[in-house]
Amino acid sequence: MEYGALVSVVMPIHNRAHLVARVVGSLCAQTYRNLEIVVADDASSDDVAGAVAALGDPRVRLVRRGRNGGVAAARNTGLAAATGPLIAFHDSDDICPSDRIELSVRALLALPEGYVGVYGMRLFYAQLDEASYHKVWARARPFPHDRPLSGDLAARTVEGNIINFPTLLVRAEAVRAAGPSDELLRKNVDWDLALRLTRQGRFGFVPEPLVLTPNSTDAAVNRARVSRSVRQGGRSFARITGKLRRQGHGQGPGRPALARHYATTAAYMIRMGRPRFARRFLRASLALDPLRPRLWARYALSRFPGLYMRLRRAAPRPPDAVL
Repeated sequence: MEYGALVSVVMPIHNRAHLVARVVGSLCAQTYRNLEIVVADDASSDDVAGAVAALGDPRVRLVRRGRNGGVAAARNTGLAAATGPLIAFHDSDDICPSDRIELSVRALLALPEGYVGVYGMRLFYAQLDEASYHKVWARARPFPHDRPLSGDLAARTVEGNIINFPTLLVRAEAVRAAGPSDELLRKNVDWDLALRLTRQGRFGFVPEPLVLTPNSTDAAVNRARVSRSVRQGGRSFARITGKLRRQGHGQGPGRPALARHYATTAAYMIRMGRPRFARRFLRASLALDPLRPRLWARYALSRFPGLYMRLRRAAPRPPDAVL
């Protein structure tokens, strides 16, 4: 493959017509010009079609779903319409620097045989007005301490996903071989697909912010996001841990990671008011890692979900922690 190959950018969208000019506009402004931008509309009720038409860029194509199916279904619809040998993913609320695709293509083509994709840093920041500027914050993903960041990431992805899909550029043949996104998932869709993608080949890392992701400081807005949904979190972890178990990760080096994921699933189940299911996952976690006192304590607390929740609220924890 040579520099200049067509890159298909796949972007699912649902009811975000007001963001199209800024978000898709940042893709239209790329220094790498040979793009097709496939906007996969997941049965929006607002005027996404009008917003796309207003861009006036023939490289932008809109494909529409007849009914809402979630990000995985919309992504599959977009991928089915993509024609380029390189695939880039994008989220409908992200913006990217003008050289995002350029940097990614050059990085991928410079890597040796066996590399199927590259991804980069994703910068999250607080979306503020002048009056609330004192609340400003930003953080980068993957975290600076994450390792490894490149090479064979299959084992690392079993522990948890560090590949930022809105920064990802990957060979189309690897995406097809990995299979479609799991349409039964509404959360952790990227992690589920990354588990299969990283088995197709190696990945390179671009240590620059390829995507900027604004986060609202409005607690009500954040609570409504699917990524914050306890129910969808529990469902996704239950489904993904089942896949990992069937793939044999309950044996060998994958045991500790699967044990942690079972414990995380249990935490979601308690928060969903299903302590009996939580104890089932905790027993599975203990069977893999019986020497962790904290797991035994959590198993005992699962019989007193009210006390568990009070202790959880009182305990300091990282912003993205589940337990």
